Amino acid sequence: MAVDESVTVKGSPVRSLQKFIDSELTPDQRETVYRQLPADYAKRFRSPILATETVPVHMLNQLTEVAAIVKGERLEDFARRAGREGASDAVKGIYRFFALVLTPPALLSKASQMWSTLYSRGDLRVDEQTNASARLRLLNFPTETANCLRITGWLERMAEMTGAKKVEVHQTQCYAKGAPNCEWILKWG
Repeated sequence: MAVDESVTVKGSPVRSLQKFIDSELTPDQRETVYRQLPADYAKRFRSPILATETVPVHMLNQLTEVAAIVKGERLEDFARRAGREGASDAVKGIYRFFALVLTPPALLSKASQMWSTLYSRGDLRVDEQTNASARLRLLNFPTETANCLRITGWLERMAEMTGAKKVEVHQTQCYAKGAPNCEWILKWG
């Protein structure tokens, strides 16, 4: 599958992933990761990323994949934990108000708007919403497994931070695995 370098993400999620990697990997491990990236991105990722900067999502995915390998952890576990930490980090910043005062259904009503402020492409839609579940579909967003796993962890943690209990997030379709789009089922108690 060809990688689309034009799909970008703003600096906030990149900074969260940098922070996560800094806490999870030793300095030597981080250097090993950077040596495996293209030189221009290794240089960028060694330095703080500004919130207004953009980075190709593909490079964020590559950073995630290489960091998981260097740490010796399955990508599924590492990327999902990175997504959870990214949500926790976002709530300390720009989404604090939403997580503190909104219920999961109310937060989901803001999902599409939140997505479009961070990503250059893609339409996040919430369908089949009830008081305890929803289906989220990500359309027009060519992606890779690492990104889907980070999103899964992000959704899971954001729902938990609204006070929801028994949160479950399952990805039922994945663009990276040949589906026309990505889809998650989110349930909470």
